[in-house]
Amino acid sequence: MNTPTGPHSRKRTLRSAALVAALASAGLGLGAPPAAADPVSVDYTCTGPGAPGGVQSLRVTMAAPESVPQGGTAELTVEVTTQLTVPISVPARSVTGEMEIAIGGAGSGSVTATGFTNPGSIPSGSTVTLTGGTASARLDTAGSTTFSPGNAAVHVFGVTVNCTVSGTAPVAATTDVTAG
Repeated sequence: MNTPTGPHSRKRTLRSAALVAALASAGLGLGAPPAAADPVSVDYTCTGPGAPGGVQSLRVTMAAPESVPQGGTAELTVEVTTQLTVPISVPARSVTGEMEIAIGGAGSGSVTATGFTNPGSIPSGSTVTLTGGTASARLDTAGSTTFSPGNAAVHVFGVTVNCTVSGTAPVAATTDVTAG
């Protein structure tokens, strides 16, 4: 297979790397069900082609049901927005990703939210919001269970950038698990 070279190919590669950097800073997002908490700020350090240097702060809004019976399932949604802007226009649904969600409080473990994308096109110079991912968490222990954003991956134009929480992520949502 011939790989194009030359100034146009290099420009396209540089634009893709710059776009990945902006999108990696965007993190990942999901929609919003019944009990959306206030947005939290989470710091990430990202690695991979075009990843931004240093720590990037993302705004994460996570939603979880107010309560579920012991042994029930909490359906989670998340939305993530960055303050960075994309250097080129991005077509709708061209960005995908996933995010680990840490379970704490009365619960423990983690689940992975998948299905993140940009539902509409993102004009050059705009901030990025990713939505559409979901996760289900089975909650077996009665009490207050917390959910915090975890590590994430962003995929765009065939490039993957992995983002690791820098420091400790705050609790983004809570569900009361009632004894059964």
